[in-house]
Amino acid sequence: MRRTIALILVITSALSGLVAGAYNDVSLTFGHQSGLQNLEGLNVTYGLNVGLTKRLETSLWGESSLTPGFFQDNALGLSLSYAVMGDRSTGTSVPGSAINMFVNAGLMFTMHNPWDVFMPTTGYVSFTPLTLGSSVLGRRERMFEVGVAYNWAENRFAFFFSLFKFDYYVHGTWRDYM
Repeated sequence: MRRTIALILVITSALSGLVAGAYNDVSLTFGHQSGLQNLEGLNVTYGLNVGLTKRLETSLWGESSLTPGFFQDNALGLSLSYAVMGDRSTGTSVPGSAINMFVNAGLMFTMHNPWDVFMPTTGYVSFTPLTLGSSVLGRRERMFEVGVAYNWAENRFAFFFSLFKFDYYVHGTWRDYM
């Protein structure tokens, strides 16, 4: 029952941006992630980003291990990102800042707890120093994200790094303004 309620809450929060007005761009993302849960191997991240305002976006994402065990260690995350250098979207056919930085904060649901239950266990903050692209252009690359996470169920800190993440926009692109 708790899993169902948590999943409904996460999905509702992520999709709330669809009614946020002109800034409701939506993108699919995938990329590299290391050091957050699977400390010995390589992870992949994938998810959905939804624009909320000119500078804010929310993300619903998953992280899975590729090595040493293929998809054996998984996590689900919900995050909020703030564009530091300028508007990430103008809500019109004019692109927002094509070069930007993001500050991110979020919550992760994992099985890394003493009870072996999929539940919220980890909070994190991160900084993405370089993003290239925007929603109107149809894609964006996020590079060199660094952050720190705290798993309160195991009382453990972790540092993480993401070399690249690619966002491909399915709504809010130049095609929607023609």
